[in-house]
Amino acid sequence: MKNSKIIDGRKWAKVHEEKLGEKIKKLKRVPRGENILIGNDPSSVLYTKIKENKAGELGIDFKTTRLPADDSSFESVVRYIIHQLNRPNGPDGIMIQLPIPEEFLQGRSEKELLKAIDPQKDIDGLTGKGPFPPAAVGAILSLLKDEGIEITGKKAVVVGASDLVGKPAALELEKLGAEVEICDSKTEDLKTKTLAADILVSATGVPGLIQGDMIKEGVVVIDVGAEKVKGKIVGDVEFESVYPKASKITPVPGGVGPMTVVTLMENLVQLTRGNSE
Repeated sequence: MKNSKIIDGRKWAKVHEEKLGEKIKKLKRVPRGENILIGNDPSSVLYTKIKENKAGELGIDFKTTRLPADDSSFESVVRYIIHQLNRPNGPDGIMIQLPIPEEFLQGRSEKELLKAIDPQKDIDGLTGKGPFPPAAVGAILSLLKDEGIEITGKKAVVVGASDLVGKPAALELEKLGAEVEICDSKTEDLKTKTLAADILVSATGVPGLIQGDMIKEGVVVIDVGAEKVKGKIVGDVEFESVYPKASKITPVPGGVGPMTVVTLMENLVQLTRGNSE
């Protein structure tokens, strides 16, 4: 029996993939994307493989340039992005796998490297200047829409104030007519704020931060967290205590994650359509 409470990211990802497959068939050429992977962080390597596999299934040419973290200069990677990837005959879309290792950044911020990407090729939406919000935010919006969840006039609380997810998620929800409040894991009266939410988005990376006594009955819960604890991937939300009170909830894994990968591919195909017209 299907559980109507669970927002099944894998199911919705498949629906989007089918539609995307039809769009790709109508293109004049194969979409081309490039991912830069610096270092060999196990999670980054895994996520890269997932993207490569998904692109392959969809018939997308998605290449990964792998660079050693300790033997690649910041300037050389910036030059590669600007002079090779940003060129009109370069790939349709570009992304850099985050997090970028500290030994490579040498005190610089990830933003400094991301801003080398031509915003019109930014499939991950992380330059803040391109046509798309961050892919994880796009995934959240897709899941809410697919589930028929009303946003206009609702109180949305976003826990996590990062530039990658929290802040842009708050901005997009506000554009859709929600009354939005943004806070983080260290907010003093966090429970008071989360109890007021009709829609709660948590993206802090703090496992089990959101407990059952912190939400009201009928809330929609979107869990963007994904951390490894005792060999298991867990989210920000303490699922067992939150699930009974939520009207809808994304599981971890299997919620926002699968949809984020498909959103990246949707963004790439959209840019390819623009380039081939």
